[in-house]
Amino acid sequence: MAAIATIQSGSAFTIADTNSTNVFGISEDRAQLSAMCSKRQLVTRGAVQSKLNQYFNPSCFTAPLVIGADGIGTAFGNSATGLVDGPGQANLDVAISRTIGLKWPGENGTIQFRGEFYNALNHPQFANPDTNFSSPTFGVISSTSVNARVGQVAIKLLF
Repeated sequence: MAAIATIQSGSAFTIADTNSTNVFGISEDRAQLSAMCSKRQLVTRGAVQSKLNQYFNPSCFTAPLVIGADGIGTAFGNSATGLVDGPGQANLDVAISRTIGLKWPGENGTIQFRGEFYNALNHPQFANPDTNFSSPTFGVISSTSVNARVGQVAIKLLF
């Protein structure tokens, strides 16, 4: 029997904001954080399955500050790069094999039974959410990062 267990925290990522009114001409900027929230409050509490449609706390983000004399132009967002972590991963891959000696058709014959299972526990491993504050799907997790359980069974005769 062989197994590979993968247990890891989520990767750090930056919350972006598409902002066509930036006075510096940069349309893809970092998001503006609300003064009401701490870093711990940015991600909605609970299990990942309970926050698939709202990974982020929307009250922690706001429109960028207006700094242009025209009352439209905005500044850069104030969020840091690598501000939050995505969903973690816990995965188990398993292989089981058994080799049996055979006296047929010759002295050195063997038969091997082998089964391999990837994501053996069949737990969903969710991908990162949409990280663009301007997007209608901001904070939505729409895919997984690991396939559902995949298994294969093989029988091999060696003479």
